[in-house]
Amino acid sequence: MKTSCTKNEVGFELIFEDDDVCKPSDKFSIGQRSAFVRSENHDLSNIHPDLLALSAILICSPFVGSRLELSAQPSSEFIKRANGILTKYKIANSVDLSHDIEPRFESARSSPGLAFSGGVDSTAALAVMPGNTIPIFMDRPVSKGSLYNPDAAHQSCRILRELGYNSEIVECDLEYVRDPVGFPTDVANAVPAIILADCLGLNSISFGTVLESAYGTGHEHYRDYPKGSHWTFFGTLFSAANLQFSLPIGGVSEVGTSIIAYRSPVGMVAQSCIRGKWGEPCMHCWKCFRKSLLSIALRQKKYDKKEIKGLLDSNEVKGKLSAIPISHENVVAFSTSRIEESTMGKEILALKERVNELGKLGLLTKWYSPSKILIPEEWRFFCQEKILSYLKLMNAREEGVIENWDMDEFLISSETIESRERLLKVI
Repeated sequence: MKTSCTKNEVGFELIFEDDDVCKPSDKFSIGQRSAFVRSENHDLSNIHPDLLALSAILICSPFVGSRLELSAQPSSEFIKRANGILTKYKIANSVDLSHDIEPRFESARSSPGLAFSGGVDSTAALAVMPGNTIPIFMDRPVSKGSLYNPDAAHQSCRILRELGYNSEIVECDLEYVRDPVGFPTDVANAVPAIILADCLGLNSISFGTVLESAYGTGHEHYRDYPKGSHWTFFGTLFSAANLQFSLPIGGVSEVGTSIIAYRSPVGMVAQSCIRGKWGEPCMHCWKCFRKSLLSIALRQKKYDKKEIKGLLDSNEVKGKLSAIPISHENVVAFSTSRIEESTMGKEILALKERVNELGKLGLLTKWYSPSKILIPEEWRFFCQEKILSYLKLMNAREEGVIENWDMDEFLISSETIESRERLLKVI
């Protein structure tokens, strides 16, 4: 990986070797072989090599064969710690201790950073983090024919600045390294924040990852996330560059983040749809469908049969509803169990029947407190108090439901299969 730094841009060039991998899976392959991070507000000419190395790994990791050579030599400490967790390949830079650079140290002025998307989950994370948190939005250049529209996120950042947050919009095209377009690694959206870590004095980078994504609730099985490979791998890599990896709402369901965003003073900036304009979500995508149902269930908006019918006409929504399991099936079950049947059309009634066996899942309105380990210790108590100002605490029985979550029998049962067939006929 070749990196270059100028006053307003950091460039990354993927240089392939014989055993590198152009198609890591059936889902994606290599796209463009370069990426940039661009900011007119900061001098990017002298970014610490450890930050460049961490960014490079997040961009190119799926495509690396057995070795990764970095043109910007990171510290020996970074190489040692990163190679201790990297298994598929190793950083190949030789360590010359006589020319070793100092590892990246935390600056005197330290603030938490947030990889901010403008969505409900990301906004809920901001709502429970300290007031000096810096939200950083990765602004992807829009390609011709793309459905992506950053207008809502841009407006969110502008409003946050008016509210006193030092929100940043940073242009970055790393999503085009992947074909189809997307993050090459789960947390690659943190790259702009990593590059600006010293410019902004960041000591941690947080994500709006929710209970469903962290602990597997709503998916097939529970996973003990803090003991798993994802937390260990990325936590270690970030720590090698002296940044803490943080999931402040990792114990909050998508139901809980909707409650927090609705009640929080910053909640006004949230819009999860990435296709519509500010205040005008597209109302055709899966996110719009799921968030609309949830808002109705939480009495944040009224049931609009025409709106729901329009959402159900979307092929994307139909495809998601036909899956087993449905994405975030627990949230769909929560929503359909709380909407008045008398207002429902036949499609939502059929959907309710499909997910009904999961129950009402009232615990999704509460906080799973074992997740506090995912919050940096220096502001953990503050974050806990903020979360509990919006949500109640799960009790031991409810925590047990989370920790014993297993959908195997439900998903293969004849009742689920038959109700799915009935749902497909209706939609």
